Amino acid sequence: MWTVALSQLRTQPRRYISVILAILIGTMFLAASFLVSSSGQATLRTTLGNTYAAGDLVVLPKASDSSAEDPTAAFPGLAGTVGQPGPLGRIEGVEEAYSTQLTWATATTGDADFGAIVQPVPRDSSLIAVSLTEGSYPAPADPRGITLDTSTAEREGVAVGDVVTLSGDPVGGTSEATVTGLTTPSPDPTLSSGGQIWAGGPTVAAVQEPQVGDAGAVDAYSPHVLLRLTDGADRDAVASAVTGVLTERGVSAEVRTPDDAARATLADASGGTDVFGWILGGFAALALLVTALVIANTFQVLVAQRTRDLALLRTLGSTAGQVRTSVLAEALVVGLIGSVLGVVLAVAATAGLVAAVRAMFEMNTLTFAADPVTLLVTVLVGVLVTLAAAIAPALAATRVSPLQALRPAEEVRAASRGGVVRTLIGTVLAVGGTALMLFGAFAPEPLSAIGGGALSFLGVLLLASLFVPAAVRGASVLARPAGVPGRLAGLNATRHRSRTAATAAALLVGTTLVALFLTGGRTAQDTTNLALDAAYPVDLVVSVPAGADAAAAAERVRGVDDVGAVALAVPVGTTENGSTVLAAPSAALRGAVADLPPDEEARLGQPGTVFVPEWVEGDVPATVAGAERTLAPVRGGSLGSGVYVAEETARAAGWDGAPVAFDGGVTVPSQLLVALSGNVPVNGLQALADDVTEAAGSGAVIMDGGAPTRAVYAQIIDAMLWIVVALLAVSVLIALVGVANTLSLSVIERTRENALLRALGLTRGGLRGMIAIESVLIAGVAALLGCALGVFYGWAGSQLILGDLLANSGGSSVVRPTVPWLELALIVLVAALAGLVAALLPARRAANLSPVEGLAAV
Repeated sequence: MWTVALSQLRTQPRRYISVILAILIGTMFLAASFLVSSSGQATLRTTLGNTYAAGDLVVLPKASDSSAEDPTAAFPGLAGTVGQPGPLGRIEGVEEAYSTQLTWATATTGDADFGAIVQPVPRDSSLIAVSLTEGSYPAPADPRGITLDTSTAEREGVAVGDVVTLSGDPVGGTSEATVTGLTTPSPDPTLSSGGQIWAGGPTVAAVQEPQVGDAGAVDAYSPHVLLRLTDGADRDAVASAVTGVLTERGVSAEVRTPDDAARATLADASGGTDVFGWILGGFAALALLVTALVIANTFQVLVAQRTRDLALLRTLGSTAGQVRTSVLAEALVVGLIGSVLGVVLAVAATAGLVAAVRAMFEMNTLTFAADPVTLLVTVLVGVLVTLAAAIAPALAATRVSPLQALRPAEEVRAASRGGVVRTLIGTVLAVGGTALMLFGAFAPEPLSAIGGGALSFLGVLLLASLFVPAAVRGASVLARPAGVPGRLAGLNATRHRSRTAATAAALLVGTTLVALFLTGGRTAQDTTNLALDAAYPVDLVVSVPAGADAAAAAERVRGVDDVGAVALAVPVGTTENGSTVLAAPSAALRGAVADLPPDEEARLGQPGTVFVPEWVEGDVPATVAGAERTLAPVRGGSLGSGVYVAEETARAAGWDGAPVAFDGGVTVPSQLLVALSGNVPVNGLQALADDVTEAAGSGAVIMDGGAPTRAVYAQIIDAMLWIVVALLAVSVLIALVGVANTLSLSVIERTRENALLRALGLTRGGLRGMIAIESVLIAGVAALLGCALGVFYGWAGSQLILGDLLANSGGSSVVRPTVPWLELALIVLVAALAGLVAALLPARRAANLSPVEGLAAV
């Protein structure tokens, strides 16, 4: 039977075009999901994980720890210096432990005055996650050399050999340094709000000094420790030893690989939920399901078209087993061809889309990556699914006698025994699967949610012959102005229910998928924005030097483009653990802080409250204007620059409106809490930061704020959503192939019927119009139903993925779906046009057949 199968492929290649297209598109979906996932991981490595990627291991604070003690304060001591390694640097197998201390400073050269973030140079310069474009790095012990990123150098007119004066903020020392080299800008969002400077240890120390500890000055910030291992070192053994040191020293931190560190950083910013991993994993699972449905549906049409051929083989002596083997052999070859083509096109399409998105939206950090193992798995899945799809129709074709198979097959009606069984099974699957899906979405139980969703959708497809024809008949009212062809098209939809449902199946699958991901993507986007608001409540925190006119600086900053609101916060005291307490007008404070959970937002700025980081527990003892006070906390994400009270609270304690001096007469700078008016892209943040600091006056520097991190998260989500939606647009091809297949089969089955209509006076144009209208009605209704199902399944998927995220952010655990109405309307329009295009060839074939030839057909 292999000979028969191969001869069919050679002699009837056009017959297999549609099924190869379906397999190609299905495997392209699955391969694209894996490619989006791997590209997403690569993008994370070049953005959030850019700094981590330079090390072999990364030490990070534990995201789940809520203690008031900051573990990062111990990182510099644990790492040590180039000359004196700390406990981590002395572990066997560790070549260098590098603590990336970030020191905020003002850089001055000629007439240029800009904010910068200064970092020490490690002994191994490959631990610096940027590349030199000119010159060289200074030596770790160099007291004068620095490097500067090319973006800042071009904007400020700085070149290699220029002398730059660095002034530490707010009361740090100064140091003159010479630019020894230029580097590429780092995509790390924490570094995007200022110039990026790498300097020798003495320069960094000079800018940091003098340290005033609890008086409120901003010391260097050390977010993590990078470990470079010696050649041949056992990474697991080193990680275990590092964990032992951290435990012994009582530091709440953990050891991760660079990739895990990037994912952990994203999950930490998302309230402890790995949103990105969930979204990509869910896309892969759903793509696998849709791949199976699409291939199975199209291959069933192909085998159904050949039922008589297979029956003829039986009459000529072939056994049922030989016929089944022939069908499976064809499926194997066709599945292999379609799967390989699908994977190749997926790689080309994803790489092209990544390049296009990078160019169109200036997302230079968007990175394409492909995993050969997952692509090989995709080919294997495509072949196996094709074989599985061929089994059922092959068995159906060989269960009946050859003579019975040669007769026209009767339609399965809802009132027949087969129709009742199908209806019962479909109802059980639809209702039971939906209940299981909703349980899994709210539990959350991914296996129950995804499995229930698959069963639910299979039930819907089984019930399609009940509700799709009725919906098409209702929509046929719109076709009545077309006269007889329009009325006949509506009647045909209900007269041939199974055929109508089969024609709509491909479109129902495709549009459901598109609507699902559009709804899920938009919902994830909005929900993640809410979570980022909670995690990073203030966009930018600007330190204004003591003695400067802070009120005038606030007015000037308000006039900067893309600045929405500014709150002037003046130091008025300290908390029990030494954090600076700053007072701001209550209305201005509420305007500068992003949306908080409803119960927290209602209390923000009220007298007697203090705005603190989310990890603070219980009331906050503080000294305000010399008076002891116990303040009620309003919690909001990460705040590293101080805590904030309303002016009314400070004045009730006796504050006179002037900045309060701390022990030793040190006056802490005032701050400007800045809210941006829109989503500023990552590549525009540094220019905006320079505009803000320039408006704030000499010596002002950005010391904190979530805008850089928010921007890079938004960039990643936007980029991935654009790629996914662009890939899902090929589902229109699924609709076109599926509708064209079933319409062609329908025209063949209705040859005598169409000929009779012609004999009774229906013109060629009328016949073409009837088939075209019928196709458009079916396509439009299927798209509408698919969009409704997609919104429902998209909401359920969003609930599964994002429910915990909302709960962790302090809001309701029930996700509110974001329905993309404009995109859904476009889907329906495109689907109707696809139906019209799919009907052109079958309608032309039917119209060109003369009534006599048609009536003579057997």
